[in-house]
Amino acid sequence: MLSINPTVISRDKPYTREELMEVIRLAIIAEHDAINLYEQIARFIEDEDIKKVFLDIAREEKTHVGEFTALLLKLDEEQVEELKKGFEEVREMTGIETKLNDGGNDYFEVLKKAFMDGVERGRRIINILPKTKVHAQSYRVDLIESGEVVSVSKKEFREIPLITQRFSIGIRELKDGSFDPSVATRAGELIAKAEEKQILSRFDAGKKMELGDWETSDECIEQLMKAAGEVSKVTSGKLAMIISPERFSKLLKVHDKSGKTVIEVLKEVFSGGIIVSPEVEEKVIVFANTPSVLDVVIGHELELNEIGPENDSVVFMAMEALDLRLKDPKAVIVLEKSK
Repeated sequence: MLSINPTVISRDKPYTREELMEVIRLAIIAEHDAINLYEQIARFIEDEDIKKVFLDIAREEKTHVGEFTALLLKLDEEQVEELKKGFEEVREMTGIETKLNDGGNDYFEVLKKAFMDGVERGRRIINILPKTKVHAQSYRVDLIESGEVVSVSKKEFREIPLITQRFSIGIRELKDGSFDPSVATRAGELIAKAEEKQILSRFDAGKKMELGDWETSDECIEQLMKAAGEVSKVTSGKLAMIISPERFSKLLKVHDKSGKTVIEVLKEVFSGGIIVSPEVEEKVIVFANTPSVLDVVIGHELELNEIGPENDSVVFMAMEALDLRLKDPKAVIVLEKSK
């Protein structure tokens, strides 16, 4: 670098605005220099693993260029205007269009935040279950057999279901900033609902038991304790329960013998979580909340993308791939009414 580095100058006061701009420009030069160095070295490396690391570091340096450039453009308004002029001259000479983001795409960050708020608001079951990231399109299920020797009795491979949710916002509203982000929030709530349905469908492989009417507090406790006992025969993992809002309301009765509500009594037993979910309908699921029994397999993390214009709107799509891997169905009890 040929310019004088202001950081080496003896001083007893902070940088002026002009000096700070010089420092940032030097930092950008240094990052470009590092990019060139790492990419040049990578060209002569035969070992693919080592080459991959050098190229990955070069990519990180390009991110640093973007960070420093963002700081420079915040401080140097003249630079912003001159960049725009340069872009325009290139467009006139070659037809290549390059634009600075003047905040026109800020809507995506607003929508993404609203979408994720909806997801978190809608998630109930997935938040308490063990999770495993596989970054693949399929996963292996090792069915665990408990006995004198704990072993895998059967292996299966399953495809990880893809869950998607689309939503759209008017182009005019996005341009003038008058759009309502609650559309994205609703989309987030819906994809959380789809997650829950997918997870619950896998619990159906559990052992079935008869579900009573729960007219009395004793009946509620007796049935749930019986199910808990069956699960505890298989594993000592923390017990958990998934229950519908209608059924949960019956747990608010006062238990005559203890003077506590039924739910207060049950919380001492179901320390692995009591989840109220409308998606479970007329069932109650009792299970051991431990990775040796089940986990949520994530093949693709939830992400939101802008698909592009469609008629007079811009379409966005959220996508993820996940499934519930049930390793020991005997550690799951599904209480349901006889059909």
